[in-house]
Amino acid sequence: MLNLTINNQPIEVTEGTTVLNAARQAGIEIPTLCDHPHLTPFGGCRLCMVEIDGFRTLQSACTIP
Repeated sequence: MLNLTINNQPIEVTEGTTVLNAARQAGIEIPTLCDHPHLTPFGGCRLCMVEIDGFRTLQSACTIP
């Protein structure tokens, strides 16, 4: 299990969970267009861009575990 914080809300998720799915589990909505359960995440629409500590640029929440 991993502990992370989204919008000052602590969240515990299993390793490998994307930021997008972690947010959903916590009831936090991150907008997206290209995310679909039958498709491999590729971050094509770039609508789910989020700021992550330790990264210099915004990252797509659907592709970052």
